[in-house]
Parts: sequence; C-alpha cells; structure tokens
Amino acid sequence: MASVVDENRYNQRGFPRITVTCPVLYRLTSSKRWQVAKMVDFSATGIRMVCDENLAIDSAVGIQVKPGSQKTVPALAATGIVVRCEVNADQRFEVSCKITKVLRNR
Repeated sequence: MASVVDENRYNQRGFPRITVTCPVLYRLTSSKRWQVAKMVDFSATGIRMVCDENLAIDSAVGIQVKPGSQKTVPALAATGIVVRCEVNADQRFEVSCKITKVLRNR
C-alpha cells in the first residue's frame, strides 16, 4: 500500500486528498452482497475507488475500509452517495462517492 498527500496549492478542496492504494468493500444499499474495489484516494468527505461495476449517479452505497496492519488509511465504515462514475483506461469504473455518514466500527 502506498500513500501520498496531494499538496497541490491549486487544489481548492476543503480537506486534502490522500492518494492510497488498498482494498475497499462496497455495496449498493439495495444489495446484500459486498463487492471488492481498489481505493484510489480519500479525504474527510469522500472516497474514490476503481471497480468492475458501473454505479449509477446518486446511488446510495455502503463502504468499508479495513486496512489491517497498514495504518495510513483509517478503518472506516460509512454510507455515501455516488457522485461520479467514469470508465478508465483499463475499462474499469472509477467511482467517486461523497461520504454522508460515518458508522461505528463493528
């Protein structure tokens, strides 16, 4: 797992985006099955991941990050809304989610 803080002074974000590669679980709230994706980056208010599924904009999703021994990424259970979904060069889907609620870790 690798991580980098985006220190671009032209970045207008309220919270810094941290570039990191690690597994993340997600599921649409209408589904009971968790899917595996790869986290690309995250901030205090959102997460970007790459997955094999085309997720519709405004879809509600559950998100779980369990970093194991890697402490660069915090353990996280949250709900969010898909705000962007685009096909990348590898023909996978790059999905950006706005975190709407952080849940208690179970």
